[in-house]
Amino acid sequence: MIDYHVHTVRCCHATGSMEEYMAEAAQKGLQEIGFADHFPLELLDFTPETPVTMSAGELTVYLSDVLKLRERSAVPVRLGVEVDYLPGREALTEKLLARYPLDYCIGSIHFLEGWDFTHPRFVEYYRTFDVDKLYRRYFQTLQDMAESGLFDIVGHLDVVKKYAFFPQQDWDDLLRETCGVLAKSGICVELNTAGWRAPVKEAYPSEAFLRECFRLGVPVTLGSDAHCPKDVGAGLEKAVSLLKSLGFTSVTAFASRRRTSLALGD
Repeated sequence: MIDYHVHTVRCCHATGSMEEYMAEAAQKGLQEIGFADHFPLELLDFTPETPVTMSAGELTVYLSDVLKLRERSAVPVRLGVEVDYLPGREALTEKLLARYPLDYCIGSIHFLEGWDFTHPRFVEYYRTFDVDKLYRRYFQTLQDMAESGLFDIVGHLDVVKKYAFFPQQDWDDLLRETCGVLAKSGICVELNTAGWRAPVKEAYPSEAFLRECFRLGVPVTLGSDAHCPKDVGAGLEKAVSLLKSLGFTSVTAFASRRRTSLALGD
C-alpha cells in the first residue's frame, strides 16, 4: 500500500515530527509514503483568514527535509505538495511548480471566492448558501482545475460534502460530467480516506464517483490526508477493498512526475 497525502507541522494545523510519520508508515508496512504539505498561499498571492499553509520562507526547508529523509529511510519517500487551485493564477502556479524537484503535485480546492469551506471555523457559512448552486460552482471549478494540466492528482475530489451538506436536486449528471472531464484530462484521482474521519463519514470521493471513474478509465491513487502520525495509512485497507470491489486492479504511483502502476494484489 502507498500513502501519498501526508502533511507536516509546517502547515499550521498538523502535529508530530516527520520521523514520527515515517515510524508509523514502517509499522503499518507501507510500500511508499509521500509527503504533500500545503504549498504556500502567499506565493500564489492569496492570504486566507486563517493560516493553513507553510510560509514562503519554509518551502525550501520543507523540500530539503523530505529529500534528506528519503536518503535515510527504509520506506521509500516521495516528495509532493498540495497546491490550492486558484482560478486566474494558472500561469503563476505553473511557473512556481516548475522550479522544484517534485515527484507529484496534488491539486485541491479549499476556497471558493475566498471562503475556506473545508475549515471547521467557517462551517456555518454553508447555511447561507444555495447548496445546489454551491455544488455546481465547486465542481465547475474542479473541472477547470483538471483541464488546466497543472496537477498530477485531484485531491479529495468531492470534499465539498465534508460537513454533510448535500444538494436538494439530483446531481448524478454533475457527477458524470465531472468524471468525463477528469477522464479527458488524464489526471489521477486520489481515494482520500480522511472523509471516513470527517463529519460526512464517507471517503473522498464517494463510491458513485469511483464507479464512474472506473468505467471511464480514470486512474486512482491512495492518500490518508494525515495531519498527525497515527493517521498515516489510516483506512487504506478499507480503501483497497473498496477499489477491488469496484473492479480496480491497480493504483498509480509517481516519481519525478511520471506514473507507474502498482497491483492491488489478491
